[in-house]
Amino acid sequence: MKEFINNLKRGVIDVNALESFFSIVIKGFLYNLNNTLVVRGEFVPHIILNTGDDTMYLEVKGHNMSIEPMEVSNEDFVYGVVPRCVVTPGAINIQTDQLSQWSVGNFQVEYDEVLVGIRSRFRRFPLKITCTLKYYLDTYNDALSLAQQIISKEAFVNNFEVDYLGQKIFCSYTLPEGQDIEKNIEFDGFTTDSKNKTITFDFEIDTNLPVLLNESIVESDSYIRNTVVEVKENV
Repeated sequence: MKEFINNLKRGVIDVNALESFFSIVIKGFLYNLNNTLVVRGEFVPHIILNTGDDTMYLEVKGHNMSIEPMEVSNEDFVYGVVPRCVVTPGAINIQTDQLSQWSVGNFQVEYDEVLVGIRSRFRRFPLKITCTLKYYLDTYNDALSLAQQIISKEAFVNNFEVDYLGQKIFCSYTLPEGQDIEKNIEFDGFTTDSKNKTITFDFEIDTNLPVLLNESIVESDSYIRNTVVEVKENV
C-alpha cells in the first residue's frame, strides 16, 4: 500500500488518469435522458456510435465489462431501433476564468480491488461539453410529441450527479443560451413514408473536473474494501 501511495506522489501513477472523467459524465447525461423522453409509452434509447466497441452499450444494459459478440449483446439491433437518438459529443471548453482556488479534499482510488482513501490538494476546472442529439422517429406526430417534451422538460436547467474518484460531481445540462428554440430544434418531417423523421438539436453540459496535485497526496486514516461492509484501520 505504501508503495502505491508513493507512486501516486511521485507521479509514476497519474491519479488524474485513473478514471475517465468525460466518459463518466457523458454516460450520466445519457442515463438521465434515457429515463426522461418517452415516445408511445417507451423511453427513447440514447446511444453513441463509433466508440470502437460495445462497452458503453454493455454498461447501459447492466452487463460486465467483457466484450460480447453482437449475436449475444444484440447491439446491432439496438443501434438501429426506432425510435432512437444518436448522440455526438462535440467541443469541450475550459472556463479558465472560473478556476477554483487550491483546496484539500478526500478522494478514493482503487488498488488491488480495494478502495483506498487519500487526501490531496486539488483545483476544480469548470467545463462545458457540447453534444449534438439526432432523434430518429417513425411518424411526424412522434416528432411533434418529442419536440414538445424537449421544450417542456429539457429547455431549462436539468441536474444530475456522477461519482468520480469517490466524490460526487454535480452536473447540469440545458439547451445553449442565446439561441431561440427554433434554431436549436431542426425538423425533417417532410420526407417520404419510407424514411424516418428526425429531430436534431444541441445540449450543453456544465460540470467541473477535480485535478489533484500528485505530490500532495497522502493516505487517509482508513481504507474501505469493495464489499463496503469491511473497514480496516491502518496500523
